[in-house]
Amino acid sequence: MRRRALLTSLASGALAGLAGCADSSTPAETLTAGATREFVASSPDAEVAGNWLAEEFRAQTETSLSWETPPGALSAYVARHLQGAAVDADAFLGVTPSALATARDRTDGLFAAANGYDRVLDAYEFDPEERVLPVTRSDVCLVYDETRIDPPASFASFFSPEYAPLTLVPDPRTDALGRAFFAWSVREFGLADACERWRAFLDAGAHLVASSTAARTAYRNGLGALLVGTSTTTLFAARDRLDLERYRVQFLDGAAYRHVEGVGRFADAANPENADAFTEFLLEPNVQGRLAVLTGALPVIEDAALPEDFDQYVRTPDATVNPAYDVLAASLDDWLAAWQRTVTAARA
Repeated sequence: MRRRALLTSLASGALAGLAGCADSSTPAETLTAGATREFVASSPDAEVAGNWLAEEFRAQTETSLSWETPPGALSAYVARHLQGAAVDADAFLGVTPSALATARDRTDGLFAAANGYDRVLDAYEFDPEERVLPVTRSDVCLVYDETRIDPPASFASFFSPEYAPLTLVPDPRTDALGRAFFAWSVREFGLADACERWRAFLDAGAHLVASSTAARTAYRNGLGALLVGTSTTTLFAARDRLDLERYRVQFLDGAAYRHVEGVGRFADAANPENADAFTEFLLEPNVQGRLAVLTGALPVIEDAALPEDFDQYVRTPDATVNPAYDVLAASLDDWLAAWQRTVTAARA
């Protein structure tokens, strides 16, 4: 992967880039893209990323990009589609394997075929119909405070009662990262065993948090010593000059669970050419590199323009567990229903 400016300069560089790209003129072309609130509005890091993409896309294409973040994210557009109503957006950024699997048959005719698959590394593709183009990836793992605990080495030991009161877990019902971690536990232990382990873990005091953003914020504010996060969490800690001893990365059994997010162009897009240009833009080396720094999501192309010290803050697992889309499509609804029963039992 190509290397460029030092990571330590990019916190200010991102803001400078926004100012540099700004243009007081009104572009003739427009594009409306849906996205998750976590990406666009829920945290300072994500807000910068959304703004930077809009300004950079405008600078390159003279197209004005506006974001939508409806409650339910992709589900809101699926609902409009099922009602026969106009989707009223051109594309959606943030489609995950689990979100696509949950919607499955309800997305027939929602997305157009994607262009750009030849630029994405094969390992990160997940849509068998090639409608959703992978844009970013994350390695789901644990983040821990080495001043307070010795982290669990295995998935089985993670569920030890001693860790429960110290652990923050994004809720699989409301958070994509939490859903990925839960799916990983089901893959490791089977549904019944996994749910029993989770019930006992929640009973023992594990903190269930509505979103990954809220979990990171709570952890940063001192709650807990073990966080379900990603291998790039240390990146933000270094950039924000936080205590790195509290932001160590641990891979369970030496592995991480791959979490991929992609972009899909809606079939009834009012601006299909602009939407196609946007998907191509997202795979440009400099855009992939800047997204990695601003969001902590890793590139899906070979030649992303990453900062030269990026690898210093990002660990790589010995193995990566890939989500099986066909399994998710067939079983995820049942898994989430089982999770709901598990949470209800733990709180009874």
